Amino acid sequence: MRSLLACSTAFLAITAVVLPAHAQGAPETTPTASKLSWDVISVKPNKSLDPSSSMRMMPNGVELRNTTLHMVFLNGFEIKSENQIVGYPSWVNSEHFDIQAKMDPETAADYHNLKREQGAGRWRSLMRQILEERFGMRYHREQRELPVYFLVEAKQGSKLHESAPEEDTSSSAGPGKLAGHHWKMSGLAFSLSGAADRIVIDKTGLIGEYDVELTWAPDGQPDAGPSIFTAVQEQLGVKLEPAKAPLDVVVIDHIERPSEN
Repeated sequence: MRSLLACSTAFLAITAVVLPAHAQGAPETTPTASKLSWDVISVKPNKSLDPSSSMRMMPNGVELRNTTLHMVFLNGFEIKSENQIVGYPSWVNSEHFDIQAKMDPETAADYHNLKREQGAGRWRSLMRQILEERFGMRYHREQRELPVYFLVEAKQGSKLHESAPEEDTSSSAGPGKLAGHHWKMSGLAFSLSGAADRIVIDKTGLIGEYDVELTWAPDGQPDAGPSIFTAVQEQLGVKLEPAKAPLDVVVIDHIERPSEN
């Protein structure tokens, strides 16, 4: 699951785990948005042992095939690290389900008319509806002191180059790769959170916009290049320093296997 979170955070530099047609943003605030909900939610166990899974967006809903519930959690809450969701049983990561959720036509039309940030917040709420109605989820939020990394300037100094004004803003990511123009350090820190498997907080004091080109060995391929920690220091002149910081955490108080329908 680390690689999933690394990939998703890299594109938000960057966008939460999988948001259909909307980027990550604040929760919805309009009366129309707050009324949007699924009309039908179908959940069935998937015991196929197929290693692949998928999420397919439809005009009136979503279909998740062979997914763990962990994937639904990651879509349901605005988080930067998996450490920010705690308290669920082990079957959440191991048991697989086929989930299909549909809106009625009027609700679907209202959803697609939402503004960008409203749609993103509503998507998370819709995914939580699946967890609450079909899996009996109850949860609360609290702050806990968790391990993080501070992104600081290395002793030899930053190797980052400020982007030229005429360059277009861009970002790209893949397994073991980050690149782009006009990146702020907060965006770089966010992107590194997935690869480092902890939230990264910018403490560099660098306030410009920079060109970024970073490569490292992806998980499971140690011979493919340096670790993310070595790469950041050698290629960018910054480093990831272990620390602790108070973070918002979602605590799952109750979750249960659903009845099949």
